[in-house]
Amino acid sequence: KPLFSCSFSQNLTTSFIRIVMISALGSVQYGYNLWVIYSPTVLIQDFYNLTYVKLPVHNEEQYEIFMLGVTVSLFPLGGVIGALVVGPLVDSCGRKGTLLINSFFSMVASMFMVCASMIHSYAFTMFARFLIGISIGVFSTVIPMYLGEISPLNLRGIIGVLPHLSLTVGVTVAQVLAFREVMGTQEGWPILMSLSGILALFQAIIVPSFPESPRYLLIQKKDEDKAREALKKLWHKDDVDNEMEEIRQEVPPDKEDRPMNALKLLCYRNLQWQVFSVIILMCGQQLSGINAVYFYTERTYLSTGIGKDSVRYITLVSTILLFIALLLVVSFFHLFSLKTPSVLKGMALLQIVRPGFEHCDVIPPSGNPRFCSLPNLIITELFLQSSRSSAFVIGGCIHWLLNFLTIVTFINIQKYTGPYVFLICCPICCGSLMYILKVVPETKGKTFLEIKRNIPMTPKNEEEEVVYQPMST
Repeated sequence: KPLFSCSFSQNLTTSFIRIVMISALGSVQYGYNLWVIYSPTVLIQDFYNLTYVKLPVHNEEQYEIFMLGVTVSLFPLGGVIGALVVGPLVDSCGRKGTLLINSFFSMVASMFMVCASMIHSYAFTMFARFLIGISIGVFSTVIPMYLGEISPLNLRGIIGVLPHLSLTVGVTVAQVLAFREVMGTQEGWPILMSLSGILALFQAIIVPSFPESPRYLLIQKKDEDKAREALKKLWHKDDVDNEMEEIRQEVPPDKEDRPMNALKLLCYRNLQWQVFSVIILMCGQQLSGINAVYFYTERTYLSTGIGKDSVRYITLVSTILLFIALLLVVSFFHLFSLKTPSVLKGMALLQIVRPGFEHCDVIPPSGNPRFCSLPNLIITELFLQSSRSSAFVIGGCIHWLLNFLTIVTFINIQKYTGPYVFLICCPICCGSLMYILKVVPETKGKTFLEIKRNIPMTPKNEEEEVVYQPMST
């Protein structure tokens, strides 16, 4: 049966909307923790001054900067661990199961953060931030994977952008609550830390009612009955034959139905360009300066001579502008039917222009949110079910490792380059643009198998598309 006759489009149902909204709470926690824990640098430094008197070291500025750098770097290191464990978790426990497990883990991490703010132990504080990083590392991977697998063709692009839209919402909420007039004080710090756990608790209560990913049930678990029930629950109808047939097209032959971990995926010749595309997109995202913008926004503004009281309001306005930019991306997907690679090309072009303006005091460092959500969407579309989780592991590890490297090296690089630090990102953005123009395939309105056929330098033989041959040594 031709693949295009199996493609399906769906209208929004209450179940689907509820799943998207509740799943996105994980991304809200990501953005919330990203700002509350790490961005108010002055508050963190004051907190270390309180705990630091117990150590046999004099109160020197260099030690304070060192401790702050170590604390900030523990978040992406935890993200690396989260990205590594998410592969086995989603394959053994399912997408929904992993989301539920991580909701409980997020509650535990939030409890550690609350206790750390009351115990006044720098080691305990670092460990709590490491746990938060693990939780966010899992959320940042399993949410786009789950939503991408349950989304129909006509909604996949829009739904793929929503996790980062939710991240921006979390950052905005955190910025408002972190104001000194609200909760941004030593006394309000435990309350700030607990709010993320409350979101995780609410998520843990609702997630068990979600259906599991039908693709996971049919292709990996080979349970056709449960997959059919999941589709019925998702789309509120009894006739799901078209949806089932579209998923069956992706089922590999029994003799080739083998587990594919990240190491095997790196060695399979027929998927080398997909893997290389993941690496290029993640490098283009993480090395565009976004991490430095997120973690050192206040420091950058203060270096321009703006007062502390004005910086927090300027930063909030910048985040709101980012939120509006993401809404425009969603509108482009829906109103103008822009193809995902076309949007990628446009975003990469913006990155070439953006670094030249970052040294201007008037223009706020926007942080590139328009590009952040798209690599995960592309990972979902470039890989089939047997290799998708491993592809997310590879992408997640690169994401968090580069996140770590840019965070710990940005301040030192800035000492030598001054206001032109972001110009270093320009060649990387140019290289990403050239690769996207040449290699990234068309994805709009296509099934996962159709997308795979359109990848340049991918074998056209239909059997080779499912049978993965290891690279010769």
